Amino acid sequence: MKPAEFEEREYEAPLYNQLERGSHLVWAPGQVFEGRIGIDHGVFSADEWLFRLHGYPSYLPGAVLARYRWPRLWLRHRPDRFPTFRLNLFIQAKRSTWSRRPTKALKAKGISGLHWRFEINPRQQSALESVAAKLQRRALVVYAAPAFHEHRVLHVHASRGTLVQNSTFPSASSLRNHAAWNYTEPGASGVANADPTEINEPPLGVRIRDLVEQAPDGLPWRQELKALAVDIRDALSEEQLQETSRFAAFADRVREIERDTEGFAESEILAAYLTVLAFCETYALLWHVIGPAESLAD
Repeated sequence: MKPAEFEEREYEAPLYNQLERGSHLVWAPGQVFEGRIGIDHGVFSADEWLFRLHGYPSYLPGAVLARYRWPRLWLRHRPDRFPTFRLNLFIQAKRSTWSRRPTKALKAKGISGLHWRFEINPRQQSALESVAAKLQRRALVVYAAPAFHEHRVLHVHASRGTLVQNSTFPSASSLRNHAAWNYTEPGASGVANADPTEINEPPLGVRIRDLVEQAPDGLPWRQELKALAVDIRDALSEEQLQETSRFAAFADRVREIERDTEGFAESEILAAYLTVLAFCETYALLWHVIGPAESLAD
């Protein structure tokens, strides 16, 4: 099979932007979190004279904020409303390959002519399955890949705002024990390997609405965010996942976060937020929050 003409990052950036703008139920938490927590700007200086100039005998304790992936809109608006963090969406974008000649096994499952495929990393898949199982009705954990492979088509959908409608979004849980996802159209219908298995899930938009409608009663956003971080850490602490380099990197990142946020105002909530981001960075995910906003008055 041939690779798509564009790289994964060329596809995922406009996809995520359109997903946020096209729905009133999907939030990128970094766009609003900064306004509530109130860290506006930080500077790291290795020059001791700068501290003495301002009356301090030496360096003040602190953290190198540039080591963290702070939200892009950190210095912009401060919102009046806030996502609840009760329901969440984690997306792993994939670069697909394509072919016009399906295998005999795929033909037997109804795939003919042009189709696309992406490979599944088994260790990453195990982590995503564990998190999905732990969060259950509080999160969707899905893959995303384009149902096209040409640069010109990517540009058309990026300019028209139609990438979401022309992508596939199979859930991580549905691909358990499989090595690849094969598909011929957008949505979440296709054939998973190893033993070819037909999978038919509702479109992502339908799954998001269903998640909102079936959501359990929630807690204030602070407790929800803390619980999300704790559940992710618990899910990734299963013995078989601890043996991977990804988990080692995540665990080390969490220890660093706890150390660097100690003594901050709002240290627990900031550590929880950065822990979820560390999970996403380590396992190559993008995090969105699902659901209507709530007042900041709480």
